[in-house]
Amino acid sequence: MNSRIVKLFKSTLLSSLVTVGLVSASSMVFAQSDDEDDEMARMQAQLNQEVMSRPFLAEKPEEVDAYIKSMLEKKVKPPEYSGTHWRPGYTCRDLLRFNWREYRNCRYYYRYYGRYY
Repeated sequence: MNSRIVKLFKSTLLSSLVTVGLVSASSMVFAQSDDEDDEMARMQAQLNQEVMSRPFLAEKPEEVDAYIKSMLEKKVKPPEYSGTHWRPGYTCRDLLRFNWREYRNCRYYYRYYGRYY
């Protein structure tokens, strides 16, 4: 009879410890989740600030077309690319994120020669 009580006590004690451990672990998960949420919010705010600090370069198709038309009327050949942003496989639109003038010149070069740099 005595060993039955010991086994029952051990079983009850073990289940109690497991329950306390799970409650404790779940509260740690919630605390960690709050910390992660704060970290994610901080990182998102930093990313937003970086994005907003960069200039916005719109395509401005009317201005580009007017520039190309005026250069074609003057019979000016577009110069070869001399910047540092061009990479194989790029199109003119890829240059837009770096510099509007390079984008415009690329469009003129493409219209004139029918190919990219």
